[in-house]
Amino acid sequence: LMDNETVLRLATEYPQLIPVVNIQPSETEPAETLKRYFERGAKALKIHSAVDELGPESEHYQKLVATAADLGLPVIIHTGCLHTHLLYKAPERGNALLFSDWYQDYPKTPFILAHMNFHEPTVAMDIAEEFPNVFVDTSWQPPEIIGEAARRIGADRVLFGSDWPFVGNNINIGIQRVRDCVETGTLNEEQSKLILGENIVRILGLDLHASN
Repeated sequence: LMDNETVLRLATEYPQLIPVVNIQPSETEPAETLKRYFERGAKALKIHSAVDELGPESEHYQKLVATAADLGLPVIIHTGCLHTHLLYKAPERGNALLFSDWYQDYPKTPFILAHMNFHEPTVAMDIAEEFPNVFVDTSWQPPEIIGEAARRIGADRVLFGSDWPFVGNNINIGIQRVRDCVETGTLNEEQSKLILGENIVRILGLDLHASN
């Protein structure tokens, strides 16, 4: 995994990259650290409780999410209980339902449920139906689930995700799944454009013309 310093440096060298930071539990001043990264260009905060072995009630996460809300940063949450202990020490902590208090307590903060809760995507959709500030991403989900998410919560809250973009052919596979939805009629062209980029541009408040 790339450390935050590398991510921020690469984003400076390659403006087309969007830096997202993850603050480790060993950090003694997580809120101040996130503020510094924000000042250096960080565009979102990533929470990975299955790796960190922390719950949403932890002081570390509480400080981070409150700070992200103050800074106007979206929060990306790893969701889904993937039982691969070599990577995830506490896979059960990835259950999207565990973070429900955050969705309610910070209604103006966009929360992105990475992997759409993986094996239980309907849970992620249920949450997004209840909380309008919750978004889902498409990584690891088949076309029929992507189409169902767009139908239930609107294509404007479904984001393209690849997960591990440098491993295998994840990006191309993910794009093809969205295109498959168009071919089968579960998405139209405008909805696919939203999912494949327009939504995240809006959420992050990006000015694409500024980087050209």
